[in-house]
Amino acid sequence: MNILEYMKTALLTLRQQKVRSFLTTLGIVVGVMTVVTMISIVEGMNRMVYKVLGTIGSNVIYVQKEKWNVMGEGTLDWEEVGKRRDLTIEDAEAISKLGSISKAVPFQSVWPGRLRLTYRGETAQIGSIEGAGYQYTSLAGYEVEKGRDLMVNDLSFRRQVCLIGVFIVENLFKKGENPVGKDIYVKGRKFQVVGVLKERGSFFGQNMDRVLIIPLSTLQKVFPVKRGRAAAYQSLNILAQVKQNSTLPRAMDEIGDLLRKRRALKFDKEDDFALNTQQMIVQVYRQLTTGIFLAMIGIASLALLVGGIGIMNIMLVSVLERVREIGIRIAVGARRKDILKQFLIEALVLTSVGGFIGVFLGFGLAKVISLVTPLPSSMPLWSVGLAVGFSLLTGLFFGIYPASRASRLDPIEALRYE
Repeated sequence: MNILEYMKTALLTLRQQKVRSFLTTLGIVVGVMTVVTMISIVEGMNRMVYKVLGTIGSNVIYVQKEKWNVMGEGTLDWEEVGKRRDLTIEDAEAISKLGSISKAVPFQSVWPGRLRLTYRGETAQIGSIEGAGYQYTSLAGYEVEKGRDLMVNDLSFRRQVCLIGVFIVENLFKKGENPVGKDIYVKGRKFQVVGVLKERGSFFGQNMDRVLIIPLSTLQKVFPVKRGRAAAYQSLNILAQVKQNSTLPRAMDEIGDLLRKRRALKFDKEDDFALNTQQMIVQVYRQLTTGIFLAMIGIASLALLVGGIGIMNIMLVSVLERVREIGIRIAVGARRKDILKQFLIEALVLTSVGGFIGVFLGFGLAKVISLVTPLPSSMPLWSVGLAVGFSLLTGLFFGIYPASRASRLDPIEALRYE
């Protein structure tokens, strides 16, 4: 018999024992489904996170009042942070003159209550306004798709002009209407749209196109931030870009030394500012995904172990049920290795069927999760190969003993078996 005939025989056995075969492969299905689901979610998260972080650049330093509270590490005392000295435009100018820095741009985000934008009776609500210094958009990962970017004169003359995201365009303007040159109202104040930002999509359920950018000088005049708790997270920040011939640690050291001198901090005093980078997010994110993968390996291994034991037990039962068949086959010329192949291929067919069912269920479950939660999904082809490969290895490992036992049966005793 060739391999195709062995497979036909194995599939015929599956059809004859449908319920038993289903229960036998259930562990394999659960294990493979877990692997595919977890890989799809993690791969989707990887693409989303690195896409967003890639727009910022790994050579950008965020100079701020507070250290990023990544993944809820510890707690931030906003009252205490609010008491810290504000960063200034002069700080940004001083940082831009450092040897390791190519440019430093101040920016500020404010949340002036429920922010409603209006245009000819249409409204759109966003959460914040970003006040930007010159060249802020390129450093922050934005790209102007229509119109122009903010210019130096916009800041110098505190012009009421703005850049808007796709969300605002879709909610305020008719389809096909060009927003550039139109006047919109922000909390009753007129702003002219000079540019439309390229779509960025969402990030863990947060729409990144609900953005309104105006000149920093205009923001400080029109929407001033009072001292206190609000000032802790609505104060001035600085984006500093590191030169190509320098390194991130060196640039951070230079910025830190400069700000300590400008603030006259004594050597025994802690920094009253923070230097945040993309690498901080990447490091914590990698720790998170590593934990997810370890959990996935544990769950999948347990499920495959249970499935493998089930495969071995059912194959041993199959050997006992077909003792006379084995004896007849050996008597008419079948070799022991033919018997071994037959039962081993049956085990492999069982696990491969369970593997393919698990792949489809895992892919479907990942899609459902991405629809009902902010978590994205993306199933790479290698995950299918990995899942099916694991199921085949399980079938090979747990099927070898029953197959070997069947091949070692004495043909005379087998023919006498009742």
